[in-house]
Amino acid sequence: MLEKAWVRLCRADPAYEIGAWNFVHAVGATLGDTEMIVCPCTDCRSVDRHLGSEVVDHLVRRGMNEAYKCLSEWYHHGEGISLSAGERSFSEWNEEIVGLYRAASYSDDELAAQGDVGEIAEGLDTKEDEFLAKLADAETPLYPSCLNHSKLSAIVSLFRIKTQNGWSDKSFNDLLEELPNLLPENNVLHTSMYDVKKFLKSFDMGYEKIHACVNDCCLFKKGLEKLDNCPKCKASRWKVNLQTGVVKKGVPRKVLRYFPIIPRLKRMYRSERIAQDLRWHFSNKCSDGKLRHPVDFVT
Repeated sequence: MLEKAWVRLCRADPAYEIGAWNFVHAVGATLGDTEMIVCPCTDCRSVDRHLGSEVVDHLVRRGMNEAYKCLSEWYHHGEGISLSAGERSFSEWNEEIVGLYRAASYSDDELAAQGDVGEIAEGLDTKEDEFLAKLADAETPLYPSCLNHSKLSAIVSLFRIKTQNGWSDKSFNDLLEELPNLLPENNVLHTSMYDVKKFLKSFDMGYEKIHACVNDCCLFKKGLEKLDNCPKCKASRWKVNLQTGVVKKGVPRKVLRYFPIIPRLKRMYRSERIAQDLRWHFSNKCSDGKLRHPVDFVT
């Protein structure tokens, strides 16, 4: 186990710098690489590697990333960590995002020289091909001579109108069944609500439904997933018939619709232009010590 008491000291305390040096030496000895160390500072966030002296300098000037500091085991620096199935899945997603983030800053030649990033990119080839095939299908014109709408834009426009006006699923389904008869032949519009949802979900544009307490006390997930009543206010999780008092188990009183962030990041990093924009705050810092933008401020 690495010594961690030093990270709770004031960075101005000489003991903090001594602790940082001991940390660098211990990591080098454990991993067999005494030169390039994964830097856990607030800016590098265990993505970039630097010489040990630079890592110490970053830790003293910027401090360690708070999320990593709070972990009981620093797995980027040789300590084993036992993850639950859910945590392991999140960690794998996170490593994939980190790989995409790093790949966005390299040219093709530099990327080929990065063995670990190359393996990540190679592992994503199949998924990327599938995504490009879906994208080509989505960009198909609504009908052969249509110039204003693609298959995807038409579906998104209709779905937006449904949401804004509170149409029921049945009314929207009826509209989808009738619209193809009003459009020119060879149109590619889906004819059912089920097909539309399936199509949108293929682009990770879906959402997760999480049951919530009607008084916003908690979310019924993880340890609370099987409860029928809120552990704080005791309100029923399920709808109740106001006339008969019968509980409609399985019909939640309140639902949170959660849009996962990781699939959104993956979609954004697929675009070279957007990937560069996402890295702007990291790659456009001033190196002359002058503050021209909040990103230039170093704690």
